[in-house]
This record gives sequence, C-alpha cells and structure tokens, in this order.
Amino acid sequence: MASFVTDAYPTGSRQKTEHGSSELLTALDDSAFTKRHGVIYGTALAGHFLDGFVINTTGVVLPGVIATYHITSKQAGYLSSALFLGMLVGAAIAGIVSDRLGRKFPLAVCLLIFAGFSVLAALSWSYPSLMAARFCQGIGLGAEIAVVLPYITEFVPSRHRAPLVTTATAAWLVGLPVSALVGTAVVPTFGWRSMFYIGIAPVVVSVVMLAVLPESVRYLLRKQRHAEAQRVVFALSTARPAPSAARPADTAANVPSAPEQRTAGSVRKLLTGRYLKFTVSLWFMELCAGAFLYGLSTWLPSILEKKGIGLIGSLAYTAIITAAGVLGALLAGYVAKRVGRRPAIVCGLLLSGLLCLWWGAVSTTLPVIVIGCVATFFGSGIAGSTLFVYASELYPTFNRATGLGWAAAWQKAGGLVIPTVIGWVLALHSSNYIFFVLFAVISLLAGISGLVATFETKGKTIEQIAAFLEPDRTHNVGESLVGAAASPSSPSSPSSPHPVTGFTAQYDQETGR
Repeated sequence: MASFVTDAYPTGSRQKTEHGSSELLTALDDSAFTKRHGVIYGTALAGHFLDGFVINTTGVVLPGVIATYHITSKQAGYLSSALFLGMLVGAAIAGIVSDRLGRKFPLAVCLLIFAGFSVLAALSWSYPSLMAARFCQGIGLGAEIAVVLPYITEFVPSRHRAPLVTTATAAWLVGLPVSALVGTAVVPTFGWRSMFYIGIAPVVVSVVMLAVLPESVRYLLRKQRHAEAQRVVFALSTARPAPSAARPADTAANVPSAPEQRTAGSVRKLLTGRYLKFTVSLWFMELCAGAFLYGLSTWLPSILEKKGIGLIGSLAYTAIITAAGVLGALLAGYVAKRVGRRPAIVCGLLLSGLLCLWWGAVSTTLPVIVIGCVATFFGSGIAGSTLFVYASELYPTFNRATGLGWAAAWQKAGGLVIPTVIGWVLALHSSNYIFFVLFAVISLLAGISGLVATFETKGKTIEQIAAFLEPDRTHNVGESLVGAAASPSSPSSPSSPHPVTGFTAQYDQETGR
C-alpha cells in the first residue's frame, strides 16, 4: 500500500521544512500509539505468532512421525535438533543482513522461507527428507525472530516499548499452545502431515508486510535517507518535530562514521568494550532460556504420555502449561516497566528453577498441571519475554538486529542441544524426575548469570543506552541528544561521578519508560 506513508501528512504539513534527525526521533518516541502504529504492529504480530505456531509443530507431529518412520526416541530428538540448527543459522545471518539491508524486506522474506519449506515437510518421503525440510524451515523461523523484534523496538513510542515487545513475544508463545490445540483437532483425523499444510499460511502475511510496513526510521536515518524517514515520522507520529536550521544529512548527528559504516552488522562489536560482559551473560541466559522453552515444548507431551496420560490428553495439558507462559509474557512488559529488566529476568529464572524441582516430585495430574503452569509463567513468560526486550534495547541501531539475532541464535542453540540430550536420557530409561531436574539446573544457572551481569535499560531511550555503553562515539543521533543534555551544569556532565545518560528522575516519571 504505497500511500501508507506518503499520504499521511496532516493538513498544512506538506512543506519543505527540514527536520533534524534528533527531532524526528524525538517525535517518533514521544508519539501516542495511533491506528497506524496498530496496523504495523498487528501485521508484525501476525507473522511472529505464525513463527511460534510452526516451531511447535515438532512436538505435535512427533508421535506420528515415530510411528510412520519407525524411529527410536534418540532418532526422534534429531528432528527437533535439525529445526533448531536451522534457526540458529537463520538468526545469526538475518541480523547481519537486516542491519545492512533494512528491516522490511528481510522480514517478509523470512516468512516466505518457512512457509515454503512447510510444503516440503508435508510431502516428505523419508525421515532424512523431513529433517532436511525442517532444517531449511528453521532458517526462516530463526531469521524472523532476529528481524521482527528490532523492527518493533525501533518504531513504537518509547513509553510503550517494553509492553509491546513482550506482547509480541506473547503472540509468539500463543503459537505454541494453539499449535497443540490445532494438532489435537486435526492430527487424529487427518494425520501429522496436515500440520505442515497449515504451515503454508505465512505466505499471506508476507504479502501484507510488503504492502503495509514502512522501513525503520532509525535505519533510514543511518543510511542518510532523510526524506523517507521524515515521511514515515509524519505518517506515524502525533508529535510534530521542530524545524531544524540545518539539513540533518549534513550534521554529525546523522552521518555514520567510516568505522560504523564498516562495522554495521558486526559480531565483533558485540564483544568489545563495555558490551563484552553484558553480551556474554545475555548469550548464556538465552542458551538456557532456549533449552527450557524448546525442551519442554518438544518433549513434555511424551513425558506426560509416560505418566499414563493419553495422546489427546497430553497435547491438551501441554497446551495449558505453555499457555501459562503466554500469560507471563503479557504481564512481563508491565513488570519490566515497573521494576526494571534485571529484576524481572533474574527473579523469573530463579523462581522457575525452584519450581521445576517441585514439579518433578509430584505425580497426580492436577499438581503436574498447576506447578507446570507456574514454572512456565515465570520461566518462559516473565523471564524469557523480558530477555528479548533487553536484547532489543542493548545495542545501537547499526548493530541492533545483529545483537538480537545472535542472542536468538544462542537461544536456538539451547533448543538444538536439549532435545537430543533428553532423547538420549529417555533412551536410557531414566527416571522422569531427571527431566525436571535438568530444567531446574538450567534456570538457576541462567538466573545467577543475570544477577551478575545485566545492564538495566529501564527509563532510557535506545540512543541513551548506546551512549552509555559506547561513550567514545559522538556521531550517533542519540548520543548527540545525550551530549546536549549533559552540559557542564547538568547533573550528568562529565564532571559528575555518574556516567552521561541524559535523563532525569523527572523525565523517567513523566515518560513511564
């Protein structure tokens, strides 16, 4: 829909007035959440939901695949691992591509990839062919996660950033129980292949994305495509930028330095300076979070079956337990906004770990469901969703998708390793309690890592976060804003014992970030 941006100027706004990059970003961040925001956000949400839906088909189809291809539990674990290996590759590559080529087109292509290979999975003629299809499908699934969350982070008003990113994660998590419920309805009648035919639906959303979504304003400004950025801001924002005396393309705030041009989409930059300890901790937490989330969604139906629950019952109970994670994700944004990212992540992980020890010790159906719901509420819901908010805020625009993509890649590495490990454990006829102890240890270790090294981003714009973590960079838009705020008379001036941040307690209270 080409007119989405260009025809959205208010009366009298179609003029040659120039606006600085800082003014455009301020208008974008301070806007109310409008219907146009809703259209963009809803479209991105639909694609993210389908990503979660398609991922969880592994757990739904696994019993049928085992019966069709006559494979062992150990071999069955390889199917999920093939998917997550593809997701790891997709997440790692897509972030780099998106930081260099933009958000809109790569996002639409991601959906086409995992929808297209869903057809091949449905038509698979052998177990290796199914594994190959799921690997290729995983590339698109992992890539979508790496692109969509930076995109949302960069266009939503700042005060709504945490709730909207966690709601997007909730939409992704909704795909997990919905997949289980759909599987309960269609697999007994139409067979496991029917789930992959349903997985073709993302093609429609991909086409809508190409028609509706504008490019990221922050990406456009970094590429010095100022006119396009200005049109998008006027289309979206209810706050109007003040005129600037100089064209932003000619100011230091908008011109990427030569090193930045070379390091856009750089993994190395994630591991330098102040970013090093935060990146390593983030990657470890995502590794554990992926093991927790994907290990449960893949093997929980089979574990429940081993407890004497039938196929339909095990799928239904898995849907209920994973749905608790959705509720946690919906509340995570408000928790993170109120208490901060670090407390939400750390407390969620530690509580989930302790609950898993209790979960494995009970045997009757009701306690299994209730404790499982609470464990996933805190683990994959509160902590897991807040981790993605944190990852989408931590890095500067020129490296944001790369940073989140590699964080997501480590999450997929957890999903790659844990299903195979569980398959080996179950093949040894181990106690079911070992299954839950494993998830308890994973969550507790992640919580300790978060306690030791998590940078609190609450109350800061994404430019201010980059300014703190890279104090020597003065060419970025956000850092120019911070530098202006940090005058010698300011409490955040270089002479102050506190680092330059450019925000005050009153500012935090007024914005509610």
